[in-house]
Amino acid sequence: MEASAVELRSEEVARRLRHEVQDAPYRTLALALLAGYVLGGGLTPNVVRLLVLTGGRAMAGNLLAAVVRGAIDQRRTH
Repeated sequence: MEASAVELRSEEVARRLRHEVQDAPYRTLALALLAGYVLGGGLTPNVVRLLVLTGGRAMAGNLLAAVVRGAIDQRRTH
């Protein structure tokens, strides 16, 4: 493989990764964590618990904020 072919391939992979992150950020994060777990030889249960709790709280906070914004917007239109 020539150097220019490698550069083109790496640019294509970078474009695809950017697109994936924009389309499905949580799925991309989960896949990245899984890859890090496999490549790193595993995480301790305490670290996994911390990551899950932190991620769950962040997602719950975002969901609650979206529900409140939706309710406020709905009241304004009626």
